[in-house]
Amino acid sequence: MLSIRNISIRNKLIWMQVVTAVLVLGLCFAAFVITDIKGYKAREINHAISIAQVIGVNNISAIQFMDNDAAVKTLSSLQKIQEDIVNASIIDKNGNVFAAYTQEGHIAYAFSPPFIDKYHIDGDYLYVYKNIIKNNELYGTVCMQIELSQLDQIKTEKFQITTALLILGIALAFLFAIINQQYISTPLLSLVNVMKEVRQNENYTKRVSVEGRDEIAILSTEFNNLMDQIIRSNQKKDEFIGIASHELKTPLTSAKGFLELLNSIEQDAQNKLFVQKALNSINKLQRLIYDLLDVSKIQAGQLQLDIKEFDIDELIDDCIHEVQISTATHSISREGGLINTFISADKNRIEQVIINLLSNAIKYSPKGEKVIVHTSRTNSKLIVSVQDFGIGLPISEHKKIFDRFYRSKERESGASGFGLGLYICSEIIKRHKGRIWVDSQKGSGSTFYFELPVS
Repeated sequence: MLSIRNISIRNKLIWMQVVTAVLVLGLCFAAFVITDIKGYKAREINHAISIAQVIGVNNISAIQFMDNDAAVKTLSSLQKIQEDIVNASIIDKNGNVFAAYTQEGHIAYAFSPPFIDKYHIDGDYLYVYKNIIKNNELYGTVCMQIELSQLDQIKTEKFQITTALLILGIALAFLFAIINQQYISTPLLSLVNVMKEVRQNENYTKRVSVEGRDEIAILSTEFNNLMDQIIRSNQKKDEFIGIASHELKTPLTSAKGFLELLNSIEQDAQNKLFVQKALNSINKLQRLIYDLLDVSKIQAGQLQLDIKEFDIDELIDDCIHEVQISTATHSISREGGLINTFISADKNRIEQVIINLLSNAIKYSPKGEKVIVHTSRTNSKLIVSVQDFGIGLPISEHKKIFDRFYRSKERESGASGFGLGLYICSEIIKRHKGRIWVDSQKGSGSTFYFELPVS
């Protein structure tokens, strides 16, 4: 069943205006038809009463002298006066028919006079009773049956006119409704489209054009104010992250140095284990702080690249070796041909990307046993991919996974991090004029790719 909630505002506005117009026009036309029909009946009644009165006055003498023929002659002349009179009778004061007239082709009607002035309509016929009175003496009653021959014709004509005007009114109502709704639905749809773009791209600089002073203009103004407030909040947040991470970096480096020194001189096995655990925690915290610092630099446009030539094959092998040492649960292998070339890039940043992808591959494939690094090259690009056999990603998250602070809803809750690693990787690759993407399905593992230009 169609719910009114599922109908767009545009269509609601159109139908509301059309239905309102139809109701108003319908009531007006109904009043017009009813008034016209009532007017026709009133005219017929007044005319019939006048004729009955004339007949009564002209037949007083005939009733007094019992001149039946004169009365019949008078009634017969009604056909010349009004063809719609099909039956007419003069009833004397005793209730007997004194004279009667029936139009040819019609059946005689037996009147039962009430001896009071009266009229009523029954179907397509008007019945009129008019007493014949002179000097306050009742002589009889004139009774007439009149066919309302024009009633059906009037109804047909009025209904045809009403129908034509109603159709024209509906068409005009639709036209005006469609024109009018644009002033309401178009600004709303524009606002919705901007909201979608802001949500999808996190482009908080997008604004809605404000026209007029109505409620939609107020809503658009408040939306623009909200975007300004979000930008200010993000700026304050980035400033806080940058200041906090920078301030934490110095004492954390000192703490790490003291722990490394303590680890080198500590001889007791139990104490040494505690120191190593503390060092591991310090290293995790240090990586998080460095990620926050990188994000602050990216947001401030201060992420500098130290572009130099280096052997990409050697870097990839070094990264695989470094990560392999730190894990005993996964085997990292390299496939594909050697690139056999030097590239111009920031070696440390590219190393950061590869190690991050390898670390994620191990982190998010706890039940997997291997990670595959595949390398290939075209004339102008090198492509590196890191494949795991873990929990995978739904297609709906393929683009979002590279957003700042985004954490997949499908990833296991035990994995730590702020959701910054892939964001930093994507920014590094973009600044090298490359691109990064993922090919994954839920439950089937993930393969992260990045490509860099080579000359």
